[in-house]
Amino acid sequence: MMYTDVLQSLSDGVCIIDQNYRIIFWNKQLEKWSKYGADDLLGKRLDDVYPHLKEMKYKLRIDQVLQQGPPAFFSMLLHHHVFSFPLRDGSMQAQRVTVSPLRNGDEMLALFTVVDMTRSVLRESKYKEVLASYEREIERRKHLERQNEMLVRAVDRAAEAFVIMRINGEIEYVNKAFLAQTGWVNAAFKLGESYWDKYLLSLDDSLNLMVRQVVLAAETWQGRTEIKRKDGSTFMASVSIAPIINEHGKVTHAVVVQEDISEQLKFEMQYRQSQKQEALATLIGGIAHDFNNLLSGMLGHLYLANREVKDMPKTSVRLGKIQGVANDIAGIVQQLMTFARKDEVKRRKFPLGSFVKEFVRFAEHTVPDNIKLSIDFQRADFPCQGDVESLQEALLNIIQNAVDAAVDEHESKIILGLHSWDTEGDSIWSAKYPALAEGKFAHITIEDNGVGISSDDIHKVFDPFFTTKTLGSGLGLAVAIGNVKNNHGIIDIESSTDGTIVHVWLPLLDVHASAKFHHDMPTVLSDKTVLLVDDDVLVRMTCAEMLQALGYETLQAEDGQYAVDMMQEHGDTIDLIIMDMVMPRMVGTAAASQIRQVYPDVPIIFATAYDQSISIKATKNFAHSMLMSKPFHPDTLQENIEAFLH
Repeated sequence: MMYTDVLQSLSDGVCIIDQNYRIIFWNKQLEKWSKYGADDLLGKRLDDVYPHLKEMKYKLRIDQVLQQGPPAFFSMLLHHHVFSFPLRDGSMQAQRVTVSPLRNGDEMLALFTVVDMTRSVLRESKYKEVLASYEREIERRKHLERQNEMLVRAVDRAAEAFVIMRINGEIEYVNKAFLAQTGWVNAAFKLGESYWDKYLLSLDDSLNLMVRQVVLAAETWQGRTEIKRKDGSTFMASVSIAPIINEHGKVTHAVVVQEDISEQLKFEMQYRQSQKQEALATLIGGIAHDFNNLLSGMLGHLYLANREVKDMPKTSVRLGKIQGVANDIAGIVQQLMTFARKDEVKRRKFPLGSFVKEFVRFAEHTVPDNIKLSIDFQRADFPCQGDVESLQEALLNIIQNAVDAAVDEHESKIILGLHSWDTEGDSIWSAKYPALAEGKFAHITIEDNGVGISSDDIHKVFDPFFTTKTLGSGLGLAVAIGNVKNNHGIIDIESSTDGTIVHVWLPLLDVHASAKFHHDMPTVLSDKTVLLVDDDVLVRMTCAEMLQALGYETLQAEDGQYAVDMMQEHGDTIDLIIMDMVMPRMVGTAAASQIRQVYPDVPIIFATAYDQSISIKATKNFAHSMLMSKPFHPDTLQENIEAFLH
């Protein structure tokens, strides 16, 4: 009798039909949602009560279940209303329905489990599906004991943990999922222990008391809390506790439905981190566009001014210093964009072993004399392919963090290591990053004996703008993780009171596939005409002056449409186009597409004030073209022009 009360007290709806679709069980929750009493429905056909179930998308799957097929799942997105249950506001209940086969002697039955997803849909956009199919075999239901046995088997096969306890917390029943979650699968679980005191450890006294009072008041409590396992560890679970009321209206027991949501929380955290970086990247990209345009004009005028004051050495030096400051400002903008960069644009093959050795010489200048910098290298080339500059920036940021952590320690030290990764090595890292067990990787470690990182902060160290330093920017490790990912690598960190180790894994190339590339510097060309296209007057005029100073004839267009018109008039005399990406009336790629229909071989240098990763996909399909970031140095601009015109 008790187990019948269990299913009648569940917050889910339960319905059972026979081969003729006739309803033989309709629990109280379905009575509440549908406004149909069980007495009114027993013996009626389910598809007469809900005619839309005769549609093929429902009927075929239900018939399959009745023919001893696999369970059928009707999601709230694809099959929104299997049962039409209106809510108070007039909307329909969002539900997920599971139809499972049940054997009753020689007859197959179908068990419908209806989960109300309305609250979850309103509370969060993504909610992990929490109900799994029920697979159970039952004997013919001739009397109450046989029915109770069938229901117990159904509950015992559920993916969610079920606990039945007395109102004082003494456990009388647990299903297999509970034993699996709490680590009692291969051990003897003792009934009679207090669920309140032994498992709900994260509930403080006041909350514990409140939950008990809610259950005593014949109400249901739902929430998230930590559950203790047999070995003392804990996991986060979504818990629902509902009262079981006897025939006299007294609360005698409670049923607990408990689901391990540790993986869901991890995915939610990763999703929030991704959203945070996307928002910051969007903000930075918008600011950087205008900022880089201004810097382009400033650097261009500084370059021209410096050429005009060659006989004024003091003024030339001052202009050079101003140019250096402007370049530093451009570097800061680039650093802000680096942590959110999605595509690398300077990938080349290089020996990682030689690179790291050279990096040590460079890093020695940034490590104070009171800190001992030592190396632990495996002798090998470690052939890699990636962006050397971004990798150097990442390692330098990590070294700087290690310096800050260890600078005040007695006998401070930093150890830089480089070894090949053993695919059968540390099982913890291989389990966390399965790719490490599949390919060939170089393993870089940067270890310090500094103060370490607290457990509260270690999961935030890669967040942009998070810092524990008084004067820190919070971009060091954020940039590092972006750069490592650009090189298709993996980065992680472990820390204790004895110090911190940053791990970087980089994929290795097949040694037979490595190759070296040589580029000869082109000779300087003259008498060439460049079409300069940019909607920013300052950028366009300054760049035109630079091009003229470099010996090129220039034509100017203020947007993409003017560029198309100018090519129609002067196309035969134009040797190269410098095209801004973002302009009114017609963007750079659209203008380039029209120009290429008439002049398919004209070289195009696309210029962008945004992060290149935003524009590279739009321009990569254009042959005889390249992408440059604003602000660009005159020498770099000249080199790129000559590379096309050589």
